[in-house]
Amino acid sequence: MAYTQDNDKLFLTDAQHEQSAIRAARAQALADRGAPIQLSTKPIRVVVRRNAVRGGEPEAWVAESGFVIRRIGLETGKTRQIYRGHTGPVTSLAFHTLRNAEKTQVLISGSWDKSVRVWNTQSKTHLSTTVGHIDFVKAVCVVESLNVLVTGSSDKDIRIWDLSPLDRLDIEELTSRGTDASVENETEMPPQPERVGAAPPPAVPLRPLPCLLALKAHIRPVELLASYPLLEPLPDGVDDDEVDVSTRRRTGRVALVSADSMGALKIWELWRDDSGALRGELRVEARQHEGGIYDLHVSPEGEMWTASVDNSVLLSRLSLTDAATAPVPVLRIPHPDQVRSVLPLATTFPDSPHLLTGASDELLRIVDLSSSAALDPDPKREAKRDWRGLPATGPVEGCVREVEAHTHEITQLCAYVAKDEITGKPRQWVLSASLDGTLRRWRWPDLLTEAMDKVIVVKEDEAAVKESLLTEEEERELAELMGED
Repeated sequence: MAYTQDNDKLFLTDAQHEQSAIRAARAQALADRGAPIQLSTKPIRVVVRRNAVRGGEPEAWVAESGFVIRRIGLETGKTRQIYRGHTGPVTSLAFHTLRNAEKTQVLISGSWDKSVRVWNTQSKTHLSTTVGHIDFVKAVCVVESLNVLVTGSSDKDIRIWDLSPLDRLDIEELTSRGTDASVENETEMPPQPERVGAAPPPAVPLRPLPCLLALKAHIRPVELLASYPLLEPLPDGVDDDEVDVSTRRRTGRVALVSADSMGALKIWELWRDDSGALRGELRVEARQHEGGIYDLHVSPEGEMWTASVDNSVLLSRLSLTDAATAPVPVLRIPHPDQVRSVLPLATTFPDSPHLLTGASDELLRIVDLSSSAALDPDPKREAKRDWRGLPATGPVEGCVREVEAHTHEITQLCAYVAKDEITGKPRQWVLSASLDGTLRRWRWPDLLTEAMDKVIVVKEDEAAVKESLLTEEEERELAELMGED
């Protein structure tokens, strides 16, 4: 079965045709806004990393709907590498440093083809393919301290995989064999079954990772994963904000946060026992959103931001010492539409009080968290709030600017530092990714004040353009009959 994204070959309602026409007009008006990087397919997940080889130039690693991962230099906007091999849209990305003598950097990707692939980021060598779920892989997360990979899937399961076999691979020998194709040796591939329906063809395992644990508690597809180390408790009388988190001692245990398509959020505790075997237990079940969670950020200080289909973003506080303590909601910001992405700039720019959000109304919003007492974190206020997921009818609280940044939903927001193309000095940037097939780069804090014309799309009057079904003579006769009255 052939796939297509050409709307001319798909059945569309009148409303969808109208929306496509509006988006096409807006795309022309926004063609140069935000120094766009045009992709061949839609970005689903983006990770920004610095390239140590190229003088620290930031790069965007993009998981695309077109079955590939694209590596793009953000200073030039040019594609550096393309990783091919998945047979379905790529949904998630993670990175890991092998525990070998070379400290090899690897890329890990999850896909609709139900597989997880591992690649050498320097040579693009394909190292491993693991088929461990019976439905789409939606999230991947590496827990470095335990040397494991965690995957979440539409099959509702979370699985944990041992990464240590990768440490024993002969990377140099595999690289010399040129195994950067989709399989190690095409002549050894088993016959591929004929594709039936719209499901991607099955992936072919290659040096699969051993599964250590399967965690089952979600009753809807698992969409997002995040982890953070558990710390030893502070002495009595000492508050968390009085001690630098980076100086606190770790227990060796890890809290894993998972979120699903119905808004359920769960916290698991992972650890290794005295024999070295991996253990995992569910500690907390919470439901703080009325719909699916689209984005999730956990800071080292235990602040968790979530963006949801229930038209809100939510700040909650996590316990850094006890995975069994439920997250405490302290600030909810209602939006007029479903929120697809959220970015607290303080995670990258420590002095910034701003929060960025991207919603289904295609606007990038900038919220100044210091602008209003209503945005002060307050667990008592949020405990009393009767939240039902209804869209906000007025302005978003604390929003200092709405940017017409894209012509489709904004799926991801990232922040990074790069050299200024004129002065050569470090400069702060924001990156937005959208289903309109573009990445856009915005100078920060210029984005707060930069002049931008408002895009106005004038709809044609349907009555004025509608063609008559009568001939000219019939129109004249009808006019005469109407005149006789």
